[in-house]
Amino acid sequence: MLLRFRKITLFALGCGSLVLSYYLGMALSALASGYISPSVAGMVVLFALLKAGVVREEWIKAPANLLLENLMLFFIPVTAGVALISFSSLKADVISIIIAATLSTWFVLWIVGAVTEKIERR
Repeated sequence: MLLRFRKITLFALGCGSLVLSYYLGMALSALASGYISPSVAGMVVLFALLKAGVVREEWIKAPANLLLENLMLFFIPVTAGVALISFSSLKADVISIIIAATLSTWFVLWIVGAVTEKIERR
């Protein structure tokens, strides 16, 4: 019974930590005039809290694993939204979309490659 209570308490504490870091990220995003995504800012806040020792890894492990295990469910609304778009309205912007997708893909590949090389040198 005590072990079950501990698991429930840790899960609730982890969920609270995740939600708190997200709302702090929303506040940071508002302070930055929306130049950074609230979810990205929330992850930065959570990382800082973990590194500072304010939040322990064991607190967020169970809620994070639950979210990761069900990650595919979060893409269903996006997929449904894309399916409902009238593709005829995108004809005028198809070149811009292709250029943006290509450039952003190459940029991400370049950053990941640079970071990987730095990590391997250590």
